[in-house]
Amino acid sequence: MDFVRIATNPWGEAVLLGLAWEVLWLVVVAGAVFVVVHGIFKSKSGRPRLPEVGAASGVPEKVVRHNLSARLSHWMLAAATFTLLITAFVPILGLQFPWVTVHWIAGLVFGAYVVYHTIDTIGRKSLASMWAGVQETVESIGRAKEFFRHGGDPDERTPKWAFENKAFHQVVALAGLAVLGTGLLMCLRIDTYFWVANPYVFGLSDSTWGLVYLLHGFAAVGFVGLLIAHIYFAIRPDNLWITRSIFKGWITRDEFLQHHDPAQWNVSENGNRVLAADQAEAAVGAGPGAGHHGAE
Repeated sequence: MDFVRIATNPWGEAVLLGLAWEVLWLVVVAGAVFVVVHGIFKSKSGRPRLPEVGAASGVPEKVVRHNLSARLSHWMLAAATFTLLITAFVPILGLQFPWVTVHWIAGLVFGAYVVYHTIDTIGRKSLASMWAGVQETVESIGRAKEFFRHGGDPDERTPKWAFENKAFHQVVALAGLAVLGTGLLMCLRIDTYFWVANPYVFGLSDSTWGLVYLLHGFAAVGFVGLLIAHIYFAIRPDNLWITRSIFKGWITRDEFLQHHDPAQWNVSENGNRVLAADQAEAAVGAGPGAGHHGAE
């Protein structure tokens, strides 16, 4: 299998064009194998052990997990990501449509989300909450050993974001920055509604442009694998309580006490008040600043 595409320029020199399309199918097959193997392993392990739900002072009946702005921006990101992947890879099948225009517009929407999300998390002082530390990494390795040794999840409750959530977020962030940065550079080579193509603006050589396209391709196929994993874990029956929260914004008190440690995620001060404010804003058609009362 060739992992890169190479062409010969008019001077007889080999020029790197980017990632080979075959790598996409390799990622798809690897993702499918992971889903099947993980599904079989989990089915043999049975239902995860959940702790008994006891009384917890101050925990509301509905605990806010995602505020309104987080939910809206999540679905904006989802729409932009699907559009980018479709317009990037469907042309391989030979279908003809103005995919370049749709692709770069979706890329700008993706970039707008990255800027908004970064500013929003910094403003709420929660940027560090989605980055895993050394201690969490060590604990996660212990949980992984427990999983493969006994075939079940350890009886352990986590803060709002478990290590697995943070690790996935970090990988997505790195892939997103890579695909966005290289994509913006590649936009210089096409005419848009805002500028005229000028591939020589930074004086990049053909070989450098090839590296830009190669990195963009790696990041793009990486997103395919991440999307397969994300959808798989979202539709698993044992994770539907989390998936529902990205639609409704909240989880129940029992779900909170079964899966989260109140000592590591304090919800007693903002639970019902945030939920009521969030629902009120949604009812009147809240503006861009909606949902900043609580944590995402």
